[in-house]
Amino acid sequence: MKPYRVPGETSTIASAGCGPACAAMVIASLANPAVTPEQTCAWSVAHGYKALKQGTYYSYFRPQLAAYGIGCRQLLGSRILNQPSHPVHEQVRASLREGLWAIALMGPGTWTKGGHFVLVWDWDEKVRILDPASSAEKRANGDPDTFRREVRNYWLVDAGNFNQEDDMDISKLTDEQIRQLAGRIQDVLGRKTVSGTLAPELEEAKAWGITDGSSPGAFCTRAQAAVMTLRAVKR
Repeated sequence: MKPYRVPGETSTIASAGCGPACAAMVIASLANPAVTPEQTCAWSVAHGYKALKQGTYYSYFRPQLAAYGIGCRQLLGSRILNQPSHPVHEQVRASLREGLWAIALMGPGTWTKGGHFVLVWDWDEKVRILDPASSAEKRANGDPDTFRREVRNYWLVDAGNFNQEDDMDISKLTDEQIRQLAGRIQDVLGRKTVSGTLAPELEEAKAWGITDGSSPGAFCTRAQAAVMTLRAVKR
């Protein structure tokens, strides 16, 4: 187990590093794909954000992400719990639909027995979550009512550079950018559910008119993937 600790404790990244792990996911997606939870945990300790025999101080996220040029702000000055009607939830949902991300501190229940940070990247009929500790279905695609009850706090992350693809000009894309687009499209078009039916993303792609769904597992060229992505985001 890799350490995440200050003198007087034996904490590890697995036991207490969910906050820096969420930060690492954000940084790796938006700024530097080489960044790891081990690096963000080390940064947290070095800058005094590791809480003794606890997790990570709330004040950690803004300066850590700012070090990579990523904007972040905490939404609540104090924790909430069991307040599903609090207006902050709708504020977060609206922000996510506009392309921002959110780091959420979860309270006891579905995601943790105590406190646990997760990264939220969308909120439609489910709350779409990257959980550093689990890929279980109910934790990755959370029930909105349950999620609202169990949230303690939120941090909004400016993911605009990642999500703003509307102005893409295919002629200006590098080979690496096209490879990345191809991978994202291929992941959607190649997935099926366990029952063998088309994945929801593929059904949506069919509705957009970027595929007829006849060969969901077939490979496409990088250029074809870029074209399909452009059609999707400009729909």
